[in-house]
Amino acid sequence: MNNSDTHSGTWLQRLWWIIRDLYRELKPCRFSFIVALLTCLVFLSVAQGTEILRTVGEGMTLGYSYGPRVCGFFATLVIWATCSWYAARVLLYVDFPNAARGGSYSKWAETHVPRLLGIAPMLIVGWGFIVAAAPYASSSPAKFLMHLLAGLCVVLAIVFYVLLILRRRWVGSAQHVKRIRDLGPATIRAVIIMLLASLILFIVFAINPVTIPQWLGMGTILFLAAACWVSVGSFLVYLSGRWQFPVITVLVVEACLVSPLNDNHIIRTVAREDGDRPDVIKSFRQWYDFAEKNDGAGVVHPLYVVATEGGGIRAAYWTATVLGELQDKNPGFASHLFAISGVSGGSLGAVVFNALLAEPTANGKLREKADAILGQDFLSPALGSMLYPDFIQRFLPFPVAYFDRGRALELGWERGWEQVMGNNRLAGSFVELWKPGVREWMPALFLNGTSVEKGHRIITTNLRLTNVFLDAEDAADTLASGKLPATKATCNIPLSTAADMSARFTYVSPAGRFRGGTHVVDGGYFENSGAITALEIVQRIDDWCDHEGIRNVDVKVIMISNDPRKPSLSIAPAKPGPESNAPGRTEPVTDRGAFLGDVMAPVYALLNTRDARGVYAQKAIRREQRPFKADEPDRLPSDTKDIVYFGLLDMDVPLPLGWMLSREAAKTMTSQLYKNEGNIKNGEGMDEVRRSLLGPPR
Repeated sequence: MNNSDTHSGTWLQRLWWIIRDLYRELKPCRFSFIVALLTCLVFLSVAQGTEILRTVGEGMTLGYSYGPRVCGFFATLVIWATCSWYAARVLLYVDFPNAARGGSYSKWAETHVPRLLGIAPMLIVGWGFIVAAAPYASSSPAKFLMHLLAGLCVVLAIVFYVLLILRRRWVGSAQHVKRIRDLGPATIRAVIIMLLASLILFIVFAINPVTIPQWLGMGTILFLAAACWVSVGSFLVYLSGRWQFPVITVLVVEACLVSPLNDNHIIRTVAREDGDRPDVIKSFRQWYDFAEKNDGAGVVHPLYVVATEGGGIRAAYWTATVLGELQDKNPGFASHLFAISGVSGGSLGAVVFNALLAEPTANGKLREKADAILGQDFLSPALGSMLYPDFIQRFLPFPVAYFDRGRALELGWERGWEQVMGNNRLAGSFVELWKPGVREWMPALFLNGTSVEKGHRIITTNLRLTNVFLDAEDAADTLASGKLPATKATCNIPLSTAADMSARFTYVSPAGRFRGGTHVVDGGYFENSGAITALEIVQRIDDWCDHEGIRNVDVKVIMISNDPRKPSLSIAPAKPGPESNAPGRTEPVTDRGAFLGDVMAPVYALLNTRDARGVYAQKAIRREQRPFKADEPDRLPSDTKDIVYFGLLDMDVPLPLGWMLSREAAKTMTSQLYKNEGNIKNGEGMDEVRRSLLGPPR
């Protein structure tokens, strides 16, 4: 459009013409815009992105020892800002064939838009620090330091902008060119350096997917990825404009076409070990004989089944903390724990707890060991793999298992265990936990996943599933591809992989692929509490005891919730009586508003049903237990509750999902182990378990 055209037409037309022309001119620097927008969403709207910034602020409270990590954080932030500015500046000075130029507003955009894109990363991160600091108490040192870091980001942005203005005065105005090489050797060197840096990071994260990402930290990895994406993406934009060929579109189409060929998220296996798998009843009979021998024949034997819900590292840490504390304070607890039904992070916590039971050196220190194992950074390995090797995998026509980000997450768990315990138990076979000699009684694990193809549960367990588990797929049968009878099929996979079978919540952790081609994802897609599986276990044992006339087994359920906004279940003792009024939520439910209501309502409904099904299953257990206990007059008496609930409150620090937990969040959870406030009665729950294990007075 000619400049004179902008003076004709209505004001709305003129405004539209200006916007259209600016879009056409600024389109070459779109990668700087897109990456800035994506990172803005990560740091301001994603809990795990906010947690990245909290760890930086909290790390500063450790003193000078955390200094190198903070320096690396801000150095890579400046690198990203420089790449964002430089890529936009270079592309706006290249005259692409058939590219239209605007008027005076176009000249302003050429000068100032690259500068604004250069300071955008610093302002985004500074804003993110303010958001991350908001929940902390005003007296918290971490809050002060995050505000200080936010101020530093603003200062960096101002200095950076001033330097760019001075640079123009020092070197003079640049001329439009037809090719990048016409801008001089410095530009060529910059392009080569960033391409080489991207290649080096790809190789490093592929070869060492755990140690180096954890050493760099998530913020550094994210900023380096942003810098590489801006640089490489802008280079592809240049090639598209220079060749008059849609390079980026072709790459996207190519990635879609090869996607059926490059699924590298195959479930890891170990050497097959033959063995017989008992079902729930055979295992219960073994436990009952063990209890009669150790506790005394005829006395009441409390039997616990745990249901622990999903929630990433928050769920893993809280599950292992609660169970570890119960075991440390009551050494006989594990001997009365029949099974744990876990989902997602709850499954990881259950795996770590069971693995610690197999370690003699952990006796009396399970909670301490679990804290050390699960208090590490597991997101950096997954993030490094996702942004580099696994991203490149999307464009390859064949799978490379080493590029799998799910594998990187599992290796991170294994390294966390090895650093604390000094062995590689989490890398060992799942079935080894139940080998003779490991422990006289080891609780069963039921790790709940979801089938992508059928939508039902896929349960990874050491016990054989029977038709009591309605419409549930036995992972052992699927892993064996139907080549072994159900009694012989076992889960020959690493312990870390067993946990991941239940914890593959998109998109950080991908869907896992069985050898037969089917897929498993996070168990929370079906039901997030683990209570449905726990209910089926309880019902089977209750029915068997009723059938066999066993009256001295007191079946109890422990429910572990990690959602601070969850309402009370109003769980009451088994004796009949009026229900108590449930208190309100610890936080009000978020109002989704009316934005795109017709479009988003089905999405919100589908996402929320997984939690609703979990609450339904938890209440179904309560309803199942109460009449069973109350309607048996000849059952030996038990003066303790048959359902114990452990939950969390939102306090000074929000408790995020994902695979990284700040130390303040970990301390907040640990401090609630014995809290009795509002909906949460954890102290009473601890006491209930202790009393049940002491048994009734004789």
